[in-house]
Amino acid sequence: MKTLPSCILYSRDEALIGRLIRIVSTIASVQPIEAQAELEERFAQFGDTLLLADLRAPNCLEVLSEIRASWPMSVIIVMGVDRSDPMLAAEWLDPFATTGLEPDRREFQALLKQATECFTLREKSRLLEEELAKLNARQTDSQPQPRTLLSAPLQNFSKAQKNFDNLDMLFDSVVEGLVATARVSRAGIFIKPEHEDHFGFRAGMRCLQATENLTIHQSNPFVSWLEMHPHLVSRQTLENVSDPEERAMLKQTLDSLGAEIIVPLYASGQIQGWIFVGQPATGIPFDVAGLEDLNGLADHISTTLEKALQYEETALQKALAETLLHSIPFGIIACDENATIRWFNNTAREILQSGTEKIIGQRAESLGSYIADLLRRALGSENDHTVKEWTDPKTKRTLSAETRCLMDAGSCVGAMMMMHDVTGAKLLEEKEEQLERAAFWNDLAASMSHEIRNPLVAIKTFSQLLPERYDDPDFRAEFGEQVTAEVDRLNQIVDKINGFADLPKLIFKPLDIRRPIENAVTRIQTELDHENLKIHLSADDSDLQINGDAASLEECFYHLLRNAAENLDNKKNSRVNLSVKSREPEDAPAKVFVIISDNGGGIDESVRDKLFSPFSTIKARGLGLGLPIAKRAVVDHNGQLDIETGEGGTSVTIALPALGGA
Repeated sequence: MKTLPSCILYSRDEALIGRLIRIVSTIASVQPIEAQAELEERFAQFGDTLLLADLRAPNCLEVLSEIRASWPMSVIIVMGVDRSDPMLAAEWLDPFATTGLEPDRREFQALLKQATECFTLREKSRLLEEELAKLNARQTDSQPQPRTLLSAPLQNFSKAQKNFDNLDMLFDSVVEGLVATARVSRAGIFIKPEHEDHFGFRAGMRCLQATENLTIHQSNPFVSWLEMHPHLVSRQTLENVSDPEERAMLKQTLDSLGAEIIVPLYASGQIQGWIFVGQPATGIPFDVAGLEDLNGLADHISTTLEKALQYEETALQKALAETLLHSIPFGIIACDENATIRWFNNTAREILQSGTEKIIGQRAESLGSYIADLLRRALGSENDHTVKEWTDPKTKRTLSAETRCLMDAGSCVGAMMMMHDVTGAKLLEEKEEQLERAAFWNDLAASMSHEIRNPLVAIKTFSQLLPERYDDPDFRAEFGEQVTAEVDRLNQIVDKINGFADLPKLIFKPLDIRRPIENAVTRIQTELDHENLKIHLSADDSDLQINGDAASLEECFYHLLRNAAENLDNKKNSRVNLSVKSREPEDAPAKVFVIISDNGGGIDESVRDKLFSPFSTIKARGLGLGLPIAKRAVVDHNGQLDIETGEGGTSVTIALPALGGA
């Protein structure tokens, strides 16, 4: 099991301590210290370390000043209120980094990783300096003192790590350190760019123009040689290369670079480039210690190069992700586990009419109580993805939003909201609803006008003839029968309209689906009494219980059966099949299916596209309310109604949730 690097957290804020321990649990082992004396004792016993310092801790600035003076290799991250006096004072102490008291989880993790890498490099530097001192101690007084190349370049190298976001500045910094410390005539770096197949010049000082324009392909023998021999190439040691062709190739490469030494750089187990240096400015050749120093420095440069390339790739991915998130047409708001706003995109800013500089780092309540309530609910509910809709009191816009809990390793680390401005859609929906309502009343008026006119014409005709034929007893009898029939017909029309417009309150209770079906079949057979019509009812032996309203379902089946029977028009061998069965699909609620099919000629093409629209009918005497009433009853029972029709007949399938399966 890999041992995590350790760090000290100097703070008395228990909430901050708990939050940071959770954030960095996978990166470092945090040891909280609350007392100044305990902290000083820790440094006296163990020396340099990685320190997270809360500026609110006792005498924190004074303690930091002493640590910087006594333990300069320590890496310090200062935490406090941005731009406050203590924070400004702490920046004069040149810490590794400063951050707020509520840092972003991912940003703080990345910062801590860089800090641990920096501390590791400083530790390596210290160890190498100690080893170098031991080597110096072994030398006799008569021997010339070897040049110490490593310490100063590493100091420049540590500063160069701050240029992770700019590879060119990183390379320039390393080259400047090499030239200044090793006192060489020239130095440079060759690097292979990502996704390319050649090595190119990236930085250098006093290099030849031809060298700066030089590119070396990945298939070049020199690159292959470095892959097989991962050590530096020096003119002084060329005689140790046994193969004369290889020796000539290496000398040619040194000449083309104007170099005395080439040191390979590796990252992710592969060669990523090399550094080269020219002759020493003093004219004294490099000794063994100098070559070892260059090798050690190359190792550090390789490590930093690998981290820098990873950082560059991460930064590119982050930039692309943010560009994408800012470009999508709906708003995104993200908060941490404490409901503090950490990010939101341009669309969200436009919808809420807020500036990011006023929102980032603020509590969710700064966006309004309703948004804050939704985000806080999402923090406590992992699976609630309900879409909410409301009118923003500030902008008067109608907003729709869905919230999600953000999980990491099984724990909630924040929440996000996906927001839409549906004001325009709502206005369009209301306009369409108004148009549909107007069309509904126009259809109703036209249909009622057509249906009512026929009875009124008959009544008017008999009324006009009544004065002339009043003494005719046969006429009076016919007058009474016809007027009564037409008035009854008018009453039926009014009853149908009332029945469609004023649906009685449904009473749901467990019932066997066969009961309303049998009642509807009985009504149809009683009313029509067609001698050629046969209705065949079949049901399987499974449980056909549902939770429903018997009267509503009976009316539904009645209208569907009546439509089927009237379409058959009492033709010979007319038949209506009505089957009932249940089914329990895998991973889905159980359902009860009712299938009504006939062997007629199908539904007329002129009304197929508007079957469920009120007053859509081809019957001479009818309002076309049967199918809309049936469809509404099925929807009220949380079911589904589908119709298939053709020359071979029509089939209506109704699927209703079985009892306990809804």
